[in-house]
Amino acid sequence: MDAEDTTLEAILGGAPSPDAWQAVCGLLPGVAREALPTALNRLADWPARLRPMPDAWWEEKARGVHRPWHAASAWRALGDVYDVQNGRPPAPEDDEETDFACFSEGATALACPSDASWLLLCAAAEWHHNGGDVVVWATGPQADPVKLLDGAHFHDEALDAQLSPDETVAVCSVEGRVHAWSTPDGKPRWQVELAESSDTEGRYDMAYSAVRIGFSGDGRRIAAGCAARGVHVVDTASGELVGLIAADPCGPVALDHDGTRLAHAGTSGEIVVRDTASGAILMRHDTGLATVNALAFAPGDAGLAVAGGARDVGRSPGVRPAAVVLTLHGNAVTGSRKVVPLEAPADLVADSPLAAVATRCVWGVHGPLVYAEDDAGAVLFGGDGRVLWTEPGMTCGNLSPDGRVLVTMGEEDVTAVFLDALFPAG
Repeated sequence: MDAEDTTLEAILGGAPSPDAWQAVCGLLPGVAREALPTALNRLADWPARLRPMPDAWWEEKARGVHRPWHAASAWRALGDVYDVQNGRPPAPEDDEETDFACFSEGATALACPSDASWLLLCAAAEWHHNGGDVVVWATGPQADPVKLLDGAHFHDEALDAQLSPDETVAVCSVEGRVHAWSTPDGKPRWQVELAESSDTEGRYDMAYSAVRIGFSGDGRRIAAGCAARGVHVVDTASGELVGLIAADPCGPVALDHDGTRLAHAGTSGEIVVRDTASGAILMRHDTGLATVNALAFAPGDAGLAVAGGARDVGRSPGVRPAAVVLTLHGNAVTGSRKVVPLEAPADLVADSPLAAVATRCVWGVHGPLVYAEDDAGAVLFGGDGRVLWTEPGMTCGNLSPDGRVLVTMGEEDVTAVFLDALFPAG
């Protein structure tokens, strides 16, 4: 940067660059409180990758000190797979290795709170050996690492993991059993044995047999299940079974605010809404999508976000990530809007076995958000189709329940993306 271009106004009026971002980080703490929102809104237009959170700001957040200028940072490297396996945050001065957990094959699912101070991480199973460990990994001093499930005792892997809206309960499933823990301390709460699988022929159809999980908006109920085992509706506090619904097809599941309605995938791009007490179908609707991979009710149940794929005529691959945002009035669809992230990675598809179970969707403070993952890459996009973040292939990810943070874990790195920094303040 030129020596004379050192005022914040001059930097914000120039081209974004790593040097410009470094200068901005030094100037923001001195900006008058009334002028800071304008500066943050202008920075929201900068490329997210150019705005990593400085070490000093992250250390402040870890101590519980929150500064208004922290909101300018778009992402933070939380560590890597070796830090996870050692059960500690990055520690350059400590190269001692431990055997806290094994993530040699990567991660299959994760869940994260909105401050990213700890993560629930589910490891991929080791081929012809152990199942996938499930752990709480602390990214800083606010929590302690805890191994929740030891893969040496089973051969499965968790393909979905979710947190309650208040971030105090974590749930995943392995070998036909749903496990719930308090978070972040990892104390077991309950286990629920799912119905026996109807997949007696070993179809290995992930969309048919992978257990998907969703909390009600008030956090008091959980839906967990699949077409092969049925959908179990469980009381979050006690683990008591509230309802068991046979649904084939099933795919992803979502509960409305009070857990009295269950949404799941139907045939192709259809969605089905049922009464959780009786299992009765309240609504069927063809979204026009080719596949449905994730669902999320809007706060207040006035809408339903349907994430999946749409056929892209004349292009290859043929089924690309897309979503449909439905407007609901009771059990009726009163509006429908298709969302296509045109700037998604070119080779990303939405109809693969991985996409069927790894796609995530929330409807939070920034509206509907979709994280679509496939072997060829991953993309986060909003309800307007804007691409907010991309990752290379085989990068597991999930959003915090309030939709303010995305955390990803790839073959090497664990990253937090702060979505408040990607949306101008209202």
